[in-house]
Amino acid sequence: MDSDIKLDISFRFFSLSEELANEIKSIDEASSCRPNRKLGGFVVCVPLTPSTLEFVASFVTSHNVEVENTDIFVSFATEYDSRIITLPNIISKASFSIGSPVTLSYTVG
Repeated sequence: MDSDIKLDISFRFFSLSEELANEIKSIDEASSCRPNRKLGGFVVCVPLTPSTLEFVASFVTSHNVEVENTDIFVSFATEYDSRIITLPNIISKASFSIGSPVTLSYTVG
């Protein structure tokens, strides 16, 4: 990835119970959590890495999380308003193995 691009990749759960949100937070301290006022429950973001992908996939399956209430959130910032960016393979692996859609956020700064 070019050095002028700040790229963040997270797996997001949109409406987890407080108990499940706390379970994730206790296992992955890098995750973040906030109330979801629209859907209820909590939005939990887990930074997506090869090691957390295995955990997330297992968590979704073992807790019967509805894939429609998740996504893979890719946020990137760059100085340029037009360019081609090759995204890391972890994104396609996560989308394929879990079935979650990919959401992009692009900021020119």
